[in-house]
Amino acid sequence: MERIYYLDHKGKTIIYIDFSKCPPKETLAVIGEVKKIVAHQTPGSVLTLINVEDMLFDKNTKQIMQNLAAHNRLFAKAEAVIGATGILKVIYDAVMLDKKNKVKLFDTKEAAKDWLAGQ
Repeated sequence: MERIYYLDHKGKTIIYIDFSKCPPKETLAVIGEVKKIVAHQTPGSVLTLINVEDMLFDKNTKQIMQNLAAHNRLFAKAEAVIGATGILKVIYDAVMLDKKNKVKLFDTKEAAKDWLAGQ
């Protein structure tokens, strides 16, 4: 399953990151790839849509997600997150506690894409 790809929406390029049903070991690999992709972008230009629906986690998941958020901070223009409910919402809140960029939760992929396209 491809977990990272580009979406074009209303003339904007969005990096889609799919952590849905992603086991912790695979999460590490996905994060490594995301960091490589984002590091080649212009600072302050990246629009990301992150799907965390039914994401699987272990004791290290919060920390590795915080590391990703810290890495992407310089490059992000705006980030949208879908699928954060229950314990994933608690983890999301902890990861985003010190986030300085625009980050917003959405119920649907379409709403998230529309918001990102307006940034």
